[in-house]
Amino acid sequence: MSNPHAAEPGGPPTPERPRWLRHALSALQIAVTVGLLIWLFRDASRREMMLEALRNADWRWLLAAFVAAGLCEFFGILRWQLFLRMLHVEVKFGKVVRLFFIGAFFNQFLPGTTGGDVVRVIYLMRDHPESKTAGLLSVAIDRLLAVLVLVVLGLAFAWGRSEWFAQSFAVGNLMKWFAITLFVMLAGLAASFVVTSRRLVLGLPKKFPARKQIIKLSTLWQLCIENRRDAFWGTVYTIPMLFAYFSAFAFAAKAFTSKVSFWDMTSIMPLITAISSLPISLNGMGVREALFEELLFELCGLPRGQGLLISIAGMLIYLLWGLLGAVFYLERLRGSSPEKCGTGRPGGY
Repeated sequence: MSNPHAAEPGGPPTPERPRWLRHALSALQIAVTVGLLIWLFRDASRREMMLEALRNADWRWLLAAFVAAGLCEFFGILRWQLFLRMLHVEVKFGKVVRLFFIGAFFNQFLPGTTGGDVVRVIYLMRDHPESKTAGLLSVAIDRLLAVLVLVVLGLAFAWGRSEWFAQSFAVGNLMKWFAITLFVMLAGLAASFVVTSRRLVLGLPKKFPARKQIIKLSTLWQLCIENRRDAFWGTVYTIPMLFAYFSAFAFAAKAFTSKVSFWDMTSIMPLITAISSLPISLNGMGVREALFEELLFELCGLPRGQGLLISIAGMLIYLLWGLLGAVFYLERLRGSSPEKCGTGRPGGY
């Protein structure tokens, strides 16, 4: 098995971004996040509306949202352990839970949407140095199948609720472009799978567009083909995981308003998830809130302040689950201190 992030065999190493460029991109993400949040909270009447909605909130729905978010994390843990086993990395369930939540904690604060994945893989490598490549591949397959299911769900909602989206000219046009983008992505994933299954990857011409990316992707597809059963169940687990993620925000909406139905919220969630996953801001903050506000205002007639509140409530609920990772992280730091473990080996569980 090869690292999907490594250079093509026989070719030059994949160049890393210069440090100054990485810092510049992080600074830009911070600036976008802060700027959007200031813009969203600038209106005093909007802030007052949010406070009023909080005072009248039905906290039972927020509890349901918390449970739904926990289910999302649970299925995420099951998927990752399944992919680790698929790659012959045996990790006890308790350790998988701890590493997963440590990653979830760092995901809340690191730039982009994969920072937490990097952290959990790093700690997995420290405990299992013989499985470095497998650790990276497990996360890569996890991401690939999640994207695949999200694309399919996004297309299903875009087609099934096209008339509802079309009631807003702006949102209707946005959904058309979103559907086209998803269709192209799905076609690309399907084509790469066919190329892999027919063993045509290495026969691609040297100057074929996106050849290196196709070869990297083929590594993941080949693993899925060789481990069909595990890949199938990993895909199956992804469906309730995503619906639990969507449900957490749908239940948060119910806590503040009756204008947003469960299907209304789940219909817009693929679009919001996809756009907020782009490396525009820190963990999608600001971008996600702006999208919630605008879409719920245009499609459900919800006052903009309430849309902002729903987004913040949903993310705070996931932050609460992420704080469990902070506990595991501190526990790990204490366990790896020289005076407690007596060795140079990172603390285990």
